[in-house]
Amino acid sequence: METQRDTYPLPLLTPFLRDEIIFAMEDQERTYFLDLETGMLVQEEEIEGDLSVFSEDRYLSIPDWEPADGFRIMEKFSNLVRNPLYREKLLNALQVGKGVFRRFKDIVSEQPALERQWFAFKDLEMERAVFTWYKSNNGAIQLKELNPEPEELTDDILQEDFLIESTVDEVRLQEITELQQILLDELDRGNAAQKKSLLFLLLKLQESRNLEYIYALTQGGYLAGYIAYRILESQTAEIVFFGIRQEFRGLGLFKHLFDSFSRKVSRRGIPYLVINLGGETVGLDKLFVPMEGTIITKQVLITSENWNSSQTSTDIAFL
Repeated sequence: METQRDTYPLPLLTPFLRDEIIFAMEDQERTYFLDLETGMLVQEEEIEGDLSVFSEDRYLSIPDWEPADGFRIMEKFSNLVRNPLYREKLLNALQVGKGVFRRFKDIVSEQPALERQWFAFKDLEMERAVFTWYKSNNGAIQLKELNPEPEELTDDILQEDFLIESTVDEVRLQEITELQQILLDELDRGNAAQKKSLLFLLLKLQESRNLEYIYALTQGGYLAGYIAYRILESQTAEIVFFGIRQEFRGLGLFKHLFDSFSRKVSRRGIPYLVINLGGETVGLDKLFVPMEGTIITKQVLITSENWNSSQTSTDIAFL
């Protein structure tokens, strides 16, 4: 007796077929099968309407996908969200019982960048389910390997949701000053190490003159974060202060801002970059150490050449 695979081999899992299967998995009202003869999806009622063509060997059930599977993905995503404000909001939303799916979607839609990250994460998880199902049915997947789980937004998504600017007028300077005070107040309310960092940063700000800025705006023109720096005589650009507004943290926005800053000063012939780290930002040193950075107390010294040559540019004007 012939096996299913001998009679009807699985069709090539093309991106189109994969997306069709994912769409059908999410349809909770109908039942779908993969017609191994045609390589197309069919609904259960279509098969029942023509019993003459029915064959258990010909029709393969697509992966099961229940509301519990969707909930599991939402819970997994929520625990991976780096921004503590949104992580807590999402995890609390999952405890409300009735209406949990709507509540979750409402929260992620508050922040377009977070919403894009959610959809990318959800698509990847469902792709994995389809690939696992395909393998379990002896399919030879002829697609490239899946990418790792997205821990940060990709640069193209950040470019869609944030504008990087450097021109500062009186209104913009006032917005930067107000955000700076918010960030300083956070340090003042923090632990002992953060309070000490506050003293260090205040001293830096007081002694710094002729500061320049590069900042990120949402598509609505809302200031999301900025970098304040000064140009020293020794071919060095020193970042005196920087910060990201709380609701935009954990999205990779600082790296996006820093990349634009590095390329901007590099075009001015400035090879050295000094970053002052304090409080929770001390952990950012791991971003620079692979660039052969030298840790000097709470400062990290790297070269713009090392950074620019090792990163994919997020600065379109630099290309």
